Amino acid sequence: MRHFKAILIAVFSLTLAFTLAACSQSQQTARNKVQVVSSLNFYGDIAKAVGGKHVQVTSIINKASIDPHDYEPSAANAKEYARAQLIISNGAGYDSWSQHYAKQNASAKSITVAHLLKWQNGTNEHLWYKPAMAATLARKLCTELSTLAPKHRAYFEKRRDAYLTNLNALSTLQKRAQTALAGKRYMATEPVYDNTLLALGAKQLNGGFARAVDEGNDPTTAQLRTWQRATARRSVAFVVNNPQNSSKLVRNAIQNAKKHKVPIVTITETMPNGENYIQWQSRQLRAVIRATASTTKGN
Repeated sequence: MRHFKAILIAVFSLTLAFTLAACSQSQQTARNKVQVVSSLNFYGDIAKAVGGKHVQVTSIINKASIDPHDYEPSAANAKEYARAQLIISNGAGYDSWSQHYAKQNASAKSITVAHLLKWQNGTNEHLWYKPAMAATLARKLCTELSTLAPKHRAYFEKRRDAYLTNLNALSTLQKRAQTALAGKRYMATEPVYDNTLLALGAKQLNGGFARAVDEGNDPTTAQLRTWQRATARRSVAFVVNNPQNSSKLVRNAIQNAKKHKVPIVTITETMPNGENYIQWQSRQLRAVIRATASTTKGN
């Protein structure tokens, strides 16, 4: 019996030793990687694409169910920012908490997409929908990561170039959408997708409706009438709906569009689980192209 116990103790000790060694090795591996913290998961996705095996990326808002407008960071989030070597924030007042933590960590590199894209006060803060954002951020990430880990510069440059090549398919879709959107008008329940549509040549009708919803207000009577008249006359090619910001009034507006057979294009503010940035943006652009084709055939 004593011999059996001795064997058990020896086995347990050996297992514990292997476990501690594995944990230590895992921690050492993580320490050898550039620690990146991103406020939003689509920026984190691009950081992973460029940084590959030499980065450890933590995205604070990493689920489609989380509303960025209502997000309140935790003490654990603060610690992640304090450990970060590179921080990515949207800026433009969208994630002010992220910029606050970035300022607290003076030793970390910081990328603010609003600064990168020369955002101007009062313009649309949904900067990930600007067509040039992904390529611009990928290039900036390569520069900053190469500064933080210079011995991996060639690796980062290779992955940056591969990502830019992958973006060509999205650029091709954007050109197709630009052709499809020529002379087309749309309405939206929220301005989240305006940076894409306006850049590709679409014309927005009744923008005050979308801005009111975005700011948590009810559209005016005149804006509601414009919506109803435009859908009844089918004077818009499609309606953009963000289901993540809904209300009875918005749902009624969508039902009104469906009643008059105006195509609905569903756009989300956050990247859905299971998709990367390119897949997400491509899927939504295809929906726009289908909607415009449907409207053209209907006319």
